[in-house]
Amino acid sequence: MAMALLAITLIFYPIQKLGAPSKSPTPEPTKATMEQKKANKALAKKIAWTGYGWKDKEWTCLDRIFYKEAKYDHLAKNQSGSTAFGIGQRLKETSKDPMVQLLHTYKYIQYRYKNPCSAWRFHVRHNYY
Repeated sequence: MAMALLAITLIFYPIQKLGAPSKSPTPEPTKATMEQKKANKALAKKIAWTGYGWKDKEWTCLDRIFYKEAKYDHLAKNQSGSTAFGIGQRLKETSKDPMVQLLHTYKYIQYRYKNPCSAWRFHVRHNYY
Protein backbone atom coordinates (compact mmCIF):
# COMPACT_ATOMS: atom_id res chain seq x y z
CA MET A 1 0.00 0.00 0.00
CA ALA A 2 2.80 2.45 0.92
CA MET A 3 4.59 1.66 -2.35
CA ALA A 4 1.44 2.32 -4.34
CA LEU A 5 0.93 5.65 -2.57
CA LEU A 6 4.56 6.60 -3.25
CA ALA A 7 4.19 5.67 -6.92
CA ILE A 8 1.01 7.74 -7.30
CA THR A 9 2.66 10.70 -5.54
CA LEU A 10 5.66 10.57 -7.84
CA ILE A 11 3.44 10.39 -10.91
CA PHE A 12 1.12 13.26 -10.05
CA TYR A 13 3.44 15.68 -8.21
CA PRO A 14 6.52 17.24 -9.75
CA ILE A 15 9.76 16.16 -8.14
CA GLN A 16 10.53 19.75 -7.07
CA LYS A 17 7.41 19.86 -4.92
CA LEU A 18 8.67 16.84 -3.03
CA GLY A 19 11.80 18.67 -1.95
CA ALA A 20 14.27 17.41 -4.52
CA PRO A 21 17.13 19.84 -5.04
CA SER A 22 16.26 22.46 -7.60
CA LYS A 23 18.72 23.87 -10.09
CA SER A 24 20.69 26.68 -8.48
CA PRO A 25 20.67 30.00 -10.31
CA THR A 26 23.72 30.94 -12.31
CA PRO A 27 25.78 33.43 -10.29
CA GLU A 28 26.18 36.91 -11.73
CA PRO A 29 29.61 37.52 -13.22
CA THR A 30 31.92 39.78 -11.22
CA LYS A 31 34.43 40.51 -13.99
CA ALA A 32 34.07 41.26 -17.67
CA THR A 33 35.40 38.79 -20.20
CA MET A 34 38.19 39.77 -22.57
CA GLU A 35 35.62 40.00 -25.40
CA GLN A 36 33.46 42.34 -23.31
CA LYS A 37 36.45 44.52 -22.50
CA LYS A 38 37.34 44.79 -26.21
CA ALA A 39 33.72 45.68 -27.02
CA ASN A 40 33.70 48.26 -24.20
CA LYS A 41 36.86 49.88 -25.58
CA ALA A 42 35.39 50.03 -29.09
CA LEU A 43 32.19 51.56 -27.70
CA ALA A 44 34.17 54.08 -25.63
CA LYS A 45 36.09 55.16 -28.72
CA LYS A 46 32.98 55.40 -30.88
CA ILE A 47 31.15 57.59 -28.34
CA ALA A 48 34.24 59.76 -27.74
CA TRP A 49 34.84 60.33 -31.44
CA THR A 50 31.28 60.75 -32.69
CA GLY A 51 29.53 62.14 -29.62
CA TYR A 52 32.18 64.44 -28.22
CA GLY A 53 34.69 64.95 -31.03
CA TRP A 54 37.41 63.61 -28.74
CA LYS A 55 39.86 62.08 -31.22
CA ASP A 56 43.58 61.42 -31.41
CA LYS A 57 45.15 63.19 -28.39
CA GLU A 58 41.91 63.29 -26.37
CA TRP A 59 41.22 59.63 -27.12
CA THR A 60 44.73 58.70 -25.95
CA CYS A 61 44.07 60.44 -22.63
CA LEU A 62 40.70 58.69 -22.22
CA ASP A 63 42.25 55.35 -23.07
CA ARG A 64 44.90 55.87 -20.38
CA ILE A 65 42.26 56.75 -17.79
CA PHE A 66 40.01 53.81 -18.60
CA TYR A 67 42.87 51.33 -18.74
CA LYS A 68 44.37 52.51 -15.45
CA GLU A 69 41.04 52.67 -13.63
CA ALA A 70 39.42 49.38 -14.68
CA LYS A 71 41.01 47.98 -17.83
CA TYR A 72 37.64 48.57 -19.56
CA ASP A 73 35.85 46.24 -17.13
CA HIS A 74 32.26 47.46 -16.72
CA LEU A 75 31.88 45.23 -13.64
CA ALA A 76 35.03 46.45 -11.87
CA LYS A 77 34.60 47.34 -8.21
CA ASN A 78 37.00 49.67 -6.48
CA GLN A 79 39.46 47.67 -4.37
CA SER A 80 39.97 50.40 -1.78
CA GLY A 81 36.37 50.18 -0.58
CA SER A 82 34.95 53.33 -2.17
CA THR A 83 31.72 53.38 -4.18
CA ALA A 84 33.61 53.73 -7.46
CA PHE A 85 32.42 51.22 -10.05
CA GLY A 86 32.72 50.37 -13.72
CA ILE A 87 34.85 51.45 -16.65
CA GLY A 88 35.43 54.99 -15.42
CA GLN A 89 35.35 54.09 -11.71
CA ARG A 90 32.81 56.84 -11.07
CA LEU A 91 31.69 57.28 -7.49
CA LYS A 92 28.19 55.99 -6.78
CA GLU A 93 27.87 54.46 -10.27
CA THR A 94 25.15 51.82 -10.14
CA SER A 95 24.64 50.89 -13.78
CA LYS A 96 26.19 47.72 -15.14
CA ASP A 97 25.52 48.90 -18.70
CA PRO A 98 28.81 49.97 -20.35
CA MET A 99 27.10 52.63 -22.49
CA VAL A 100 25.44 54.25 -19.48
CA GLN A 101 28.74 54.20 -17.57
CA LEU A 102 30.60 55.80 -20.46
CA LEU A 103 27.99 58.51 -20.96
CA HIS A 104 28.05 59.34 -17.24
CA THR A 105 31.86 59.45 -17.28
CA TYR A 106 32.07 61.64 -20.39
CA LYS A 107 29.55 64.11 -18.98
CA TYR A 108 31.57 64.24 -15.74
CA ILE A 109 34.88 64.79 -17.56
CA GLN A 110 33.37 67.47 -19.78
CA TYR A 111 31.80 69.27 -16.82
CA ARG A 112 34.73 69.09 -14.41
CA TYR A 113 37.78 69.14 -16.71
CA LYS A 114 36.46 70.31 -20.09
CA ASN A 115 38.48 67.63 -21.88
CA PRO A 116 40.03 64.20 -21.29
CA CYS A 117 43.65 65.39 -21.27
CA SER A 118 42.98 67.80 -18.39
CA ALA A 119 41.36 64.89 -16.54
CA TRP A 120 44.38 62.68 -17.27
CA ARG A 121 46.85 65.35 -16.07
CA PHE A 122 44.89 65.67 -12.83
CA HIS A 123 44.84 61.87 -12.53
CA VAL A 124 48.60 61.62 -12.92
CA ARG A 125 49.14 64.13 -10.09
CA HIS A 126 46.48 62.81 -7.69
CA ASN A 127 45.81 59.18 -8.70
CA TYR A 128 42.10 59.90 -9.20
CA TYR A 129 40.11 62.25 -11.37
